[in-house]
Amino acid sequence: MRILQVCPYFSPHVGGVETHVEMISGELARRGHDVHILTSAHRPGLPTSETFPQGFTVHRVPCVGEIFRTPLTRGVGKALAGLPADLVHLHYPPPITPFQAARFLRERGTPVCLTYHCDLFLEIPGGRWLTALYERVFLPTPLDLARRIIVHSESYARTSRALQGRPLAVVPSTVDTHRFAPRPDDPSLRKELRAEGVPVVLFVGRLVPHKGVEDLILALLDLPPPTLLVVAGDGPRRAALERLAGSQGLLSRVRFVGTVSDGDLPRYHAISQVVVLPSNNRLEGFGLAIVEAMASGRPVIVADVPGVRDVIENRRDGLLAEPLLSTDIAHQCRQLLGDRALREELGRRARESALRKYDLSVVVDRLEEVYQEVIRSPPTGG
Repeated sequence: MRILQVCPYFSPHVGGVETHVEMISGELARRGHDVHILTSAHRPGLPTSETFPQGFTVHRVPCVGEIFRTPLTRGVGKALAGLPADLVHLHYPPPITPFQAARFLRERGTPVCLTYHCDLFLEIPGGRWLTALYERVFLPTPLDLARRIIVHSESYARTSRALQGRPLAVVPSTVDTHRFAPRPDDPSLRKELRAEGVPVVLFVGRLVPHKGVEDLILALLDLPPPTLLVVAGDGPRRAALERLAGSQGLLSRVRFVGTVSDGDLPRYHAISQVVVLPSNNRLEGFGLAIVEAMASGRPVIVADVPGVRDVIENRRDGLLAEPLLSTDIAHQCRQLLGDRALREELGRRARESALRKYDLSVVVDRLEEVYQEVIRSPPTGG
């Protein structure tokens, strides 16, 4: 099958959507499909076309700028005209590139599906008004064209206004369960972080407002010293988070380590007692960082918000915490930090869940089923 993925950003841009598209594309190529990815040349110097070692080819269209973390692409239709496909898989958001692709594809009759990774939400003054404008202008065309709309979880779909009455299919995000797997503690990393002999709470993700890292830092106030918080990731909120830790007298108990390479990330899971994802709004549609922790056999705490809450089974392979409530995040952390048997049991079950539900082969099996459904189904009114 000739499969074209349309993804507004792609490697070397780093994010959960980009990781998901790279993983499924590599596995689809390994299974014999002819896979291409159409994306933006989001920074100068990127090649117009390149074949990745996993066996898929990336094509980049010009990007004339960026607004609200959305690439302003041009030439999408022209690029699509030169990339014949049996199926086109759009990824949303950001909104403009899939909108441009859908406008071109609705005249072609090519079967189209769309993964709706999360609702759009602009964390700026006037953001609600701009979001509503975006949804009126850019969202209907790709949603109307898609013969199936793929979501990562049922609860997110049920609570998204944009998806009501749409033809949905649930396909979760995925994880490399070979790279992320239980491994022994890493004394050299503990020494590097000055974390010898202390319990470690780990956060992995971009440092942006919706990740809720402020609440996790404040939770340290209710956790006994010498509990250490390791923040793996970077982003526009880093300076503000460092100031917050300083103002609360917590700088000695927080390690901001910046972006961690894919190769090093399993080492950080190995030294952690607990991994927390305290995201607090709908920009977090799934939580790949939590699935990576589960595959690593770590006990996890996630915010009780739509989408993310579906990743775990509460009190079976993880714990839920109230979003925006640092005292409850601290309460859940204390339960795990004070009970080694509970940590080990939740970690063991988390690994089992990752293998059963989120392993790459399991997810791509389901994705191939959806692709066949899309090809067989009649065109929509898009």
